[in-house]
Amino acid sequence: MKELEIDTKCFNLKYTLECGQCFRWKKVEDYYIGVIKDRVVKLKQVENKLYVSSNREEDLEQEIRKYLDLDKDYEVIENRIIDVDEYVKKALKNTSGLRHLNQDFFETIISYIISANNNIPRISKSVNEISKRYGTQVEFENEKYYLFPTPKQLKDVTIEQYRECGVGFRDKYIYDTVKKINSNEVNLEDIQNMDTKELRSLLLTLMGIGPKVADCILLFSCGRQEVFPVDVWVERVMKKLYFNDENVSKKKILEYADKNFGSDAGIIQQHLFYNIRENLI
Repeated sequence: MKELEIDTKCFNLKYTLECGQCFRWKKVEDYYIGVIKDRVVKLKQVENKLYVSSNREEDLEQEIRKYLDLDKDYEVIENRIIDVDEYVKKALKNTSGLRHLNQDFFETIISYIISANNNIPRISKSVNEISKRYGTQVEFENEKYYLFPTPKQLKDVTIEQYRECGVGFRDKYIYDTVKKINSNEVNLEDIQNMDTKELRSLLLTLMGIGPKVADCILLFSCGRQEVFPVDVWVERVMKKLYFNDENVSKKKILEYADKNFGSDAGIIQQHLFYNIRENLI
């Protein structure tokens, strides 16, 4: 099993994998190990080199480049957003190289339904438990891992069985969403042809998906970098830096982001989110 070496620019693996976009990465010494779609992947960054190994080497570089958004020029993006305002400039200097992941659409839907009113360790535990029970088992470096199940693999799973995976009240939401996808009421193949407004409207028809969860799915799976998910951390940083008002509404925050951050709103959101969560700003 050979290790793939990829040259990178304006990329930071730690910030990208630890900023709350995805729930299936584990830090082991100086490596990150996780499951991407149909394979287990082990990643390590040394300066501008990314080292990759996997149980499945077919199309590995292509899959990694897509997943980590490596073919997009973030140097251009960062040079553009650094002049937005002093707060973005400070945040960007702290977390330069943070990129948006391009995650599997179905897995992201289910993961973010689970994320509602939840914390990252519990979300990860539930996602891994669903994968272990219903996904395909693969081996990598003498360890067993589990791919996230397809809609078809979940078609006979009951509400009670989802609850056994630790998802709590979200069990019926997952059940209903899987049912709609398997009946083709929601066609996962249609998403690339939809504009952001249309796709958000579709996501909001699924049980357990509100505006914030829909925007997270759009941003972390569909590449819609103009959206600005407002969770408790983003609400906190916006109130602190931009409004100095604890009572400002989410609507006003979204209006501000749309007007001042424009098509880069999602990228700015991730930098602000990471900085406030890690007490950097």
